[in-house]
Amino acid sequence: MNTNYRKPLPGVLVEGEPVEFFDARQAVEDIQHGAYAKLPYTSRVLAEQLVRRCDPELLTDALKQLIERKQDLDFPWYPARVVCHDILGQTALVDLAGLRDAIADKGGDPAKVNPVVPTQLIVDHSLAVEHAGFEKDAFEKNRQVEDRRNDDRFHFINWTKLAFENVDVIPPGNGIMHQINLEKMSPVVQCRPDEQGVRIAYPDTCVGTDSHTPMVDALGVISVGVGGLEAESVMLGRASMMRLPDIVGVELTGKLQPGITGTDMVLAITEFLRKERVVGAYLEFYGEGADALTVGDRATISNMTPEYGATAAMFYIDNQTIEYLKLTGREDEQVALVEAYAKHTGLWADDLKSAYYERVLTFDLSSVARTLAGPSNPHAHLPTSELAKRGIAIDLDKARADEQAGRMPDGAVIIAAISQLHQHV
Repeated sequence: MNTNYRKPLPGVLVEGEPVEFFDARQAVEDIQHGAYAKLPYTSRVLAEQLVRRCDPELLTDALKQLIERKQDLDFPWYPARVVCHDILGQTALVDLAGLRDAIADKGGDPAKVNPVVPTQLIVDHSLAVEHAGFEKDAFEKNRQVEDRRNDDRFHFINWTKLAFENVDVIPPGNGIMHQINLEKMSPVVQCRPDEQGVRIAYPDTCVGTDSHTPMVDALGVISVGVGGLEAESVMLGRASMMRLPDIVGVELTGKLQPGITGTDMVLAITEFLRKERVVGAYLEFYGEGADALTVGDRATISNMTPEYGATAAMFYIDNQTIEYLKLTGREDEQVALVEAYAKHTGLWADDLKSAYYERVLTFDLSSVARTLAGPSNPHAHLPTSELAKRGIAIDLDKARADEQAGRMPDGAVIIAAISQLHQHV
């Protein structure tokens, strides 16, 4: 951890102790006056972690990549934590257990082998539903089957929680990985002691072993899906090298009409973004439409990131974020830290009105209509207003005649299923 640009965070105490932060704004301004105000949200978060962790000899060149919007130099990214589901997360921890055995064979202390970066393993990929929901005690029965089939695996996973430092395990039966990450795991702003015990505040960032990890982008947390090997590398404290991604601003105008659901909205936005070709980009949603969306609706958009091919789908930190943190039971002290840190460091929505995007897309939320979609192409949504035109809806006159005759007309019942992609919220 560096020492330059390290300052007290005014008016903030955590457990009665003062908090320090790294002033990325000042570091950027020292290179080019007025540059920080134009940086997108993603670049501001990346700048902070460079000021905090990057080799001081490389810092200026790395920050210039962000300031000048260049993509010709790799720079280090140090995610604050790793989130794993039980299949790939277990594989990484098996590797560490094997490393412990090798250290022990050489006469070393195996207990010194631990993840350097906090690692959260959520057991949610092992459940196979054998008992339908209409059965009595279906949940308990399915959990018993899950435990029986995965006895050895779960025994090892439970051992890792006790044996390794920096490993937290969420046992099976607690929900979906991304929902737990959104509701419980992400602090939005980290606050951890350094080697001298001084608390340092910095933005939460994360990599996860699932393509829908970007769901947590809705909280203003850079959170991307990676493969198991990259997650393991981050877990061991190695930098994830990257170049400045394409950062695309997505202005959301208008508001959803009454009766329009988050699913309607995200299907329309997914279709729109696929046409706009945003593959690999970091999207930043803003505007009056984004301001009015709840974190639940924002998370639905971020959750669909892999469906429109982007890497991340960010929202700014604002009052909606703060209210969501309160709603999900975060500690008052943590909520106050998030608000104070975001406002002081330029990560609060009001401070990003001056952000400049080289590419801006605009989507009108008021244009979203009720929608059907799928089953194989969720992006190819079908407005319900076009059902009759496309021959999907029933003939209304025939339906009325059938009803009068006491018969149920064809098409009177539509069975709808929302896939796991949309169940996360």
